[in-house]
Amino acid sequence: MNIVIPIGQKRFYYNRKINCLPAEGFIQYGDTREELRPNDSLGSLDWGRGVWKYSSYWNWASASGFLPDGRTAGLNLGCGFGDTSAATENCFILDGRIHKLEQVKFGYGPRNYMQPWKFTDSEGRLDLDFTPFKERLARTDLVVITSEVHQMFGRYSGHVMTDNGETLELNGLVGFAEEHRARW
Repeated sequence: MNIVIPIGQKRFYYNRKINCLPAEGFIQYGDTREELRPNDSLGSLDWGRGVWKYSSYWNWASASGFLPDGRTAGLNLGCGFGDTSAATENCFILDGRIHKLEQVKFGYGPRNYMQPWKFTDSEGRLDLDFTPFKERLARTDLVVITSEVHQMFGRYSGHVMTDNGETLELNGLVGFAEEHRARW
């Protein structure tokens, strides 16, 4: 998924996000070693550049995994910054094919990020519940430069409809959802 989002008259955000990338190798922490094999391990890439406003806010959600029939399934959802009236970064990825979604609503309680989140889209093609199991909080406060990210890891369940009308049930797809507020 590639997109350029205008931010006002002089600013922009360019982003490239790739879900469902086969991963191979290992992760080691002390004596614990986890092997990654492409038939059961997927990763994602997020690469972006832009000129943001001094005060920025956004939501982002992503997941990559396997359906029970072995097909790969991924999500990329976002909102909160720039003018997305012409295009969004919202999509469902099924076996390497992107299925575009329109505006997506992030429903969550900003005072308790561990409560379940709800994701729906403006066309009725997406209806997902997200149940967090771990929060990663990152804060930077240098007075004039600040950043606070609540990145929740959890499981997506519900349904999504592809461009050709196939409705897929997701049951426990692991991913994350985040809220980010920044001044930079």
